[in-house]
Amino acid sequence: MTSLARLLIPISILVGAACGKDGTGTDRTPEPPVAPSFVEIASDPGDFVGQGHSYRYTKSDAVLAVQATGGKITVRVEGDQHWDGEFVLPSKHNKVVPGTFTGLSRSPFHDPAAGGLSWAGEGRGCNTLSASLTVERATYEADQLTALELRFEQHCEGSTPALRGRIQWSAADPTVPPGPVNPPPSTLWRPAPGVVPATGNYVYLQSDIGDFIAGGRSYTYPGGALSVTASGGLLSVGVTARESWRGDFQAMNSLTELKPGYYGDLRRYPFHNRLKGGMSWGGEGRNCNMLTGWFVVDQVTYAGGNLTEIALRFEQHCEGGGPALRGQIRWSAADVPPPPLPVNPPPSNLWRADAAAVPASGSYVYLKSDAGDFVGGGRTHLYQTGAFAVSGSDGLMTVTVAADENWRGEFKAMNHLTELKPGYYGDLRRYPFHNPLEGGLSWSGQGRGCNTLSGWFVVDRVVYTAGKITEIELRFEQHCEEGGPALRGQIRWSAADVATPPEPVNPPPSTLWRADASAVPATGSYVYLKSDAGDYIGGGKTYLYQTGAFSVSSNAGLLTVNVAADENWRGEFKAMNNLTELKPGYYGDLRRYPFHNPLKGGLSWGGQGGCNTLTGWFVVDRVVYTAGKITEVELRFEQHCEGGGPALRGQIRWSTPAS
Repeated sequence: MTSLARLLIPISILVGAACGKDGTGTDRTPEPPVAPSFVEIASDPGDFVGQGHSYRYTKSDAVLAVQATGGKITVRVEGDQHWDGEFVLPSKHNKVVPGTFTGLSRSPFHDPAAGGLSWAGEGRGCNTLSASLTVERATYEADQLTALELRFEQHCEGSTPALRGRIQWSAADPTVPPGPVNPPPSTLWRPAPGVVPATGNYVYLQSDIGDFIAGGRSYTYPGGALSVTASGGLLSVGVTARESWRGDFQAMNSLTELKPGYYGDLRRYPFHNRLKGGMSWGGEGRNCNMLTGWFVVDQVTYAGGNLTEIALRFEQHCEGGGPALRGQIRWSAADVPPPPLPVNPPPSNLWRADAAAVPASGSYVYLKSDAGDFVGGGRTHLYQTGAFAVSGSDGLMTVTVAADENWRGEFKAMNHLTELKPGYYGDLRRYPFHNPLEGGLSWSGQGRGCNTLSGWFVVDRVVYTAGKITEIELRFEQHCEEGGPALRGQIRWSAADVATPPEPVNPPPSTLWRADASAVPATGSYVYLKSDAGDYIGGGKTYLYQTGAFSVSSNAGLLTVNVAADENWRGEFKAMNNLTELKPGYYGDLRRYPFHNPLKGGLSWGGQGGCNTLTGWFVVDRVVYTAGKITEVELRFEQHCEGGGPALRGQIRWSTPAS
């Protein structure tokens, strides 16, 4: 006993000294530890707001904001989920006081004398509610709330399932969110050896089967396809190649720069938990609505506040699913690859038109289509000066053909080139949906074009003057839908080649049809129609209309005839596009107006039906214009519907009726 007492006495003295005295022997009261802040929510199955889940938040993983104004408390939680709470004591209280308050209804639509309450978030809240609140502790300093403990319970729409919550908060809680975990867990994904480039900048993507974003494929992009920007704790990575992607990697809001380590339990940026960080990778029109994931910064360097290099890997799962998209990024500002250029000289085995197939001089567009090629239809076409136009701007050349067929071609250089340069542009896709680093092309027309294509073009020679193309020699090959049959083309063009404007043939060929003199009036205006058996328009009949049964009008090289009698007809006769007035002569090899070759002119006669397509001619035997308007005309024509044999022929004589 004695020896035990001797042992206990000095121990008690030491404890007392440690707890109650300072170094001078003066009594002092120890500071109580600050209770950690937290918000806990427990939702019953069937509760609309909490959806039957439980949640817990602390200042290490969520922003907890508490404020009191009079007897009203507002609570804001910003974590993986967002919540807002309002707790209003009965109006007789001008500050928050401990106690239990029952019979509460939804704030702010409550009875002030009874008090109100509301807890809502994630887009869900009660329309009406019944609730109770117990304030266990409320501490003030200089009229400012500094600590709070409360419990509450609410029922939406008078239902039985409840949402219950407990809040403990202290303004003095020193808890701060943790930074990234460094070193990161060793079990996290990393690309297999040899999969990524050994040097240089790159983005590597590896997608599981079932991953919505990258579709189960793997991609590797070199440095020239990347754009990297960093601002504060946000890194943004753009990929512009055959596919376009964008990735965002956001650090915790406590960091102004990314730091090495593991950023885990992340949600989609910018709808992430600010205390944890966020991320998102999407592109090609696909993004996650919501995601879970992580990223690791393996290496990062800043100079003067600017990002200069980074090595990062990540993993994301869309909609909380299993299939993952994983990626690795390596980038250094010092590793700037040279911009790609066309291959010059081009490969010697590329297609070139036979010399005998194209003119020895002058401008032309030559097209040669394989059997089975959708765009060219297996045909060969040659167009010369006047049938096509060439324009160029910002590395793009556009060719438009307006002749018996209408075509449009586009040839785009790499995005850093403002002018086409001689050489081979290969492995191309359809412009404007091409890889900007490689260039693109497209040839289409006659209502036909590729949905996707593969191909190439070669600029054999090009001259620019004051930033505009003035001469070019180019050849190309394209395969629709990346199939076998090809459309190939060769173009030679010079701005100095000016086409002689086409004119009608005068005198016209003597063999062309003319109405028998006995079939038409000797004088006066008339429209005479003679239809072969089997002709769809005229039905094999003959018609004669005289003054009063038809009218004639003209506008910019177009003559229009309207017949309003027992039958109704409309005829249109269009000169070459360079003529503003019809001239005497023969207009041949015509197609249906207004779908005609503008270099040749067009015609159409219809009524009681019309041709879908036609071939034909017309002759202006005599024409008089007065003040820009036709006042006299003698004209005859012949047309064949759908390229068939039976013809509709007509002869017109007309003069302005005397006033």
